[in-house]
Amino acid sequence: MKPSISYLYHEITFVMKKNKFNLFSVFASIAFSFVIACANTPNLVGKWKEIGKAATLELRKDGTFKAVDNQKMAVNGKYTLSDHGNVRFEIFRQDSPSEIINGKYSVQGDILIFTSADGKEIERYKREK
Repeated sequence: MKPSISYLYHEITFVMKKNKFNLFSVFASIAFSFVIACANTPNLVGKWKEIGKAATLELRKDGTFKAVDNQKMAVNGKYTLSDHGNVRFEIFRQDSPSEIINGKYSVQGDILIFTSADGKEIERYKREK
């Protein structure tokens, strides 16, 4: 027995509505996750000075940074913050490939703490006002 056209129409409509609902659910979940991730990411944008040293770090809104070490040598690059306090710095160098540094970060009030990926090296910065 062949299904009627009316039955097929209603079946197709049901499947399309179900697919739209599933698609909407996926987009809603992604949007919610993005909002939660942004809410949990501390605002690191601004100027920071290494505690007890001369080194400075400026993190910009556009994901770029400028760092000046204790010997007044400056570098520029990009930074990326990701889940679970991970940070990735890409340092640009003239006439050579960029250098990638991965690590962890945490913020405690106006103190920014960077830890190397192996957990051995720790740098502490205070937010400049």
